[in-house]
Amino acid sequence: MAAILINAFCNVVICLSVTAFIVFVFGRLDLTAKFGIIQRWIVKTGLSLVAAGALFNFITLSNPPFTEIVMNVGLAILFLWAAIFHYTHFVKKKNK
Repeated sequence: MAAILINAFCNVVICLSVTAFIVFVFGRLDLTAKFGIIQRWIVKTGLSLVAAGALFNFITLSNPPFTEIVMNVGLAILFLWAAIFHYTHFVKKKNK
C-alpha cells in the first residue's frame, strides 16, 4: 500500500512540475522563437506525454514494480527541480 501512495504522490508531482515547466518554457515566445517549429513540437509532445502518463498513472493508482517507483521518484525530483530552476532563473528575473 505504501508503494502505491509513494507512486501516486510522485505522479502528481511529475504531472504538475512538467505542466509548470511547459508553461514557463513555451509561455514566452522569445525563449522558443529560435527553435524550429518541428523542434518545438517534438519537445511539447514529449513533455505533454510525460505529464499525461503521470496523470493517468495517478488516476488508475497503478501498482508498478519497485524499479518503476524508483524511476518515478527520480523523475519527480528532476522535473520539480527543472520547473523551480526555470522559474527562478528565467521567469522571475524577467518580471523584475
